[in-house]
Amino acid sequence: MTDTSVAYDQEAKRYPLSFTQEWFLTMDKGDDSGPFGSRYLIVFALRITGPVDLTVLQGALDDVVARHELLRTLVVRDADPPYQQVCPPCQVPLEVRDLPPVVGKSRDMVAEEQLVEAERGTISTREVPLLRALLCRFDDRDSVLLLTAHHSVSDGWSVGVILRDLGAFYEARVSGAAPKLAEMCQYREYVEWQRASAASTDDDGALSYWAAKLDGAREFVMPTDHGHPPRYSRPYSLHVFSIDADTMAAAAALANATRGTVFVVMLSAIYILANRITGATDLTVDAITSGRNELAFHNTIGLFLNVLPFRTGIAGCTSFRDVVLETRNTFIDAMAHELPAGLLEQTFPDYIKSREDTRMAQFLISDTSSQAGTMSLPIAEGTKGLDERLLQDEETHDLPGGGTVWYLSAEPDGALHGLVQFNPEEFEPSTPQGWTAGLKQILARAVRDPDLDWRQL
Repeated sequence: MTDTSVAYDQEAKRYPLSFTQEWFLTMDKGDDSGPFGSRYLIVFALRITGPVDLTVLQGALDDVVARHELLRTLVVRDADPPYQQVCPPCQVPLEVRDLPPVVGKSRDMVAEEQLVEAERGTISTREVPLLRALLCRFDDRDSVLLLTAHHSVSDGWSVGVILRDLGAFYEARVSGAAPKLAEMCQYREYVEWQRASAASTDDDGALSYWAAKLDGAREFVMPTDHGHPPRYSRPYSLHVFSIDADTMAAAAALANATRGTVFVVMLSAIYILANRITGATDLTVDAITSGRNELAFHNTIGLFLNVLPFRTGIAGCTSFRDVVLETRNTFIDAMAHELPAGLLEQTFPDYIKSREDTRMAQFLISDTSSQAGTMSLPIAEGTKGLDERLLQDEETHDLPGGGTVWYLSAEPDGALHGLVQFNPEEFEPSTPQGWTAGLKQILARAVRDPDLDWRQL
């Protein structure tokens, strides 16, 4: 690791921040609870069936960091203005751990425990690279590769880019051939494009759209059980839930019938859940999007994710189908006028004033399926992705501060896998359990008969 906490390398180059990086700075508290804290990580795990050459793996990891500048880029927060500084290529820390058999535990359970442990790790944002690797070996042909990146330089889509390029470099080092790599731009080039585009938003009507859409709006927040603590001291907890394949198939059929998407149907059900909780019918729900509308940056690693407010009034709707149609219109218009979250909050600060209520917590939904991009799994033909299925309601460090995030992802069998991250200093575990039970009930009834009065769901 290159320690840059005292003096930055003379070879490093300075560039302006993206709007997303600036947005993260507004949440930075200067400690480990903020988005630049050492616990704000994204961890991805691979279960590998086949041999792993450690020398080749180390070289391939280093190749990825050499190719993608942002994995060796520091955000200098105490400068005026803050900037990002690109450092020279460097070696990725790779730890190898041999796992002995554990009585009463399957290898699958042990593998997931390693994943949870990695999520509880730390990466300092004052050291490069901002990527770590851990190879856990059951034997010579069964292992788990855990890659941990700091979330300030990576998102769900970036995971796919890292894995694809890692595979290309690994294969090239084994074969001796040149790596087969897609054309790419660096994140600093994206920042340059983003800032140039933002300077011309008046011409495309985006600011006018949001000025009208957010006039009088208030971001939806969830009532907490305990309010906000003066300082967050505990990691987030994770509540796992699922929605069966039959219900999701009916949701997909309704999406097709209304010329929408499954996400629109899910958002409609969440509006009704929000109405149950608060009684509100003018609802502005924040959702995380991939932020990757430009094809030129699909192969770029970086923090592209965006948060858009989707404001829909459901008071005039009679049936659930009506709610879906209204939500569809909201979704199409918002995506057509997408602006960076930081720019929206700076320009229209009134709609986020609901966050000032210390009894309430921010609410976000994230359709992870739409943020993943193209995923290819490297190193061996028997490689598969690994996530937490056998472990329920574990603690995690993924998010800074307070609030809740609902992660939704489609399963190969058609079911929906959901995770709710919440802070136990704000919520009792039974609270998110009740929310997800309510959402499942609303959705099952709604897609079975979408012409029912939504108030009776």
